[in-house]
Amino acid sequence: MKSLVPHLAMAPHFAALLKLAGPSAFVATRAAAPAAPEAGEITNWEGGVTYRPAVVVRPQTIDDVVRVMKDAVKYPSPVRAVGKLHSPAPCSADDGGTMLDMTGTSRIIEIGHDFVTAEAGALYIDVAEELARHGKQFHINTEIGNVTLGAVACAATKDSSLIGTSHWGQVSSFVSGLKIVKPDGSVASYNEADDPDEMRLLRSSYGLLGVLVEVTLRVKPMTAVYAKHRVYTIEEFRTAMPELIAQRNALMMYFYPFTQKVMVEERRELPGVKPTSSGRWWLRNAFWRNLGPMFTIMIARGARGHPIEHRVRAVYDFLICRWTSMLVGGKATYPQLQIIRHQEKPGLYKFVFSMWSFDEKQFFDTFEAYSRFCREHAERTGFRCDLPAVGYRMVQDKNALLSFSHDAPAISIDPVSTGGAGWDEFLKAFNAFASAHNGHPLFNQTKHLTPEQVGKAYGKRWAEFAVARRARDPGNRLLSSYFAKLLTSAGSP
Repeated sequence: MKSLVPHLAMAPHFAALLKLAGPSAFVATRAAAPAAPEAGEITNWEGGVTYRPAVVVRPQTIDDVVRVMKDAVKYPSPVRAVGKLHSPAPCSADDGGTMLDMTGTSRIIEIGHDFVTAEAGALYIDVAEELARHGKQFHINTEIGNVTLGAVACAATKDSSLIGTSHWGQVSSFVSGLKIVKPDGSVASYNEADDPDEMRLLRSSYGLLGVLVEVTLRVKPMTAVYAKHRVYTIEEFRTAMPELIAQRNALMMYFYPFTQKVMVEERRELPGVKPTSSGRWWLRNAFWRNLGPMFTIMIARGARGHPIEHRVRAVYDFLICRWTSMLVGGKATYPQLQIIRHQEKPGLYKFVFSMWSFDEKQFFDTFEAYSRFCREHAERTGFRCDLPAVGYRMVQDKNALLSFSHDAPAISIDPVSTGGAGWDEFLKAFNAFASAHNGHPLFNQTKHLTPEQVGKAYGKRWAEFAVARRARDPGNRLLSSYFAKLLTSAGSP
């Protein structure tokens, strides 16, 4: 085994990361907005996708967006609105088009009794922290906080459904109103009371029907969250699942396919109870923010290719599960502390992911097949994911046309890794596996999708969306090459 001693030289970096991982890192005041990027090569958050727009614009007002939409000569098509570029799929922008960096529009416009209205470029974590100062919260406290309201309002997100209270697990299901700039440059407003059909389209429109400029989300009084973590074998989890659901728990899972183990994060809200505890959420957040990838990379550097590597990883995984089960959670935790403020760019210590969801009734058979798939892929190629896969239980949700749990309750499998050689090939193989097992991908969070896989998963709903898109944008002002290719499975872009 290669010596791990050289990695002691990384101690200063480790100390700095521990400082970053502390509680204050997740409740810090917002960072200053970066300067508008120049046109050229722009990567997504983790560096796995590169865009080459002809023009980059950072609008400050709705009028700025209108001017862009009306001038196709100065601002060539397609026009794509972006936020923090966290999507692992190449859905955000396009080569040769116009990138609208919406992070310059970040004002919170109004906080009402049961709603918040903000500009589309406002960060989810910033709005959540402001709501907390008013004794309010989002219905969903999704892990990635560096995502804009415009993104979560019209694209797929996931968090385990809080069955007994908020119910839905997708952020867009709580979007009650939108203001958009349409492809012709006109401005329109919609709300769920007056325009339910249009809202159902817009909640999964991915910027293809108009540029979102203002978003209204339903909110509620701050409510304490009971949370704990438990480790099961997959068979124990299969047996426990009905009772966990009956207890109205939200379920997030950490899957270990090579050991057939699963660590389950169980959460439920306690209406009428005020939060009193941090729940040490910052420890879990620190794992995903940098410590998990850092330790994983250190193990690889010290033991890659040696028979002991996988045993070291097994011990590491065991300790993570043990410590998380012992330390993270509480009887009355603050809900907004679950949200992670990631760095602008993760650098070396990053994680990458992809996602498919599967109908709950077939999930455990699917997971057993997934475990076999992972073992066989590792034997054949030598590649295995070096971070635990993640999963979420989602209730059936028809609030968006392209909801990935539209037809039945679903559980996702999200492979996670530090990336590197073999990751993209693994994802392509996983996509084939997931499609064969009747999974549903996410257009923004599933990398290397094919038109055939999308057509099989979404069928008539995908065709319905294609018709609606053509009617609202006949000149393809907003249509990127990524979506144009996928839409061929619906007949035509």
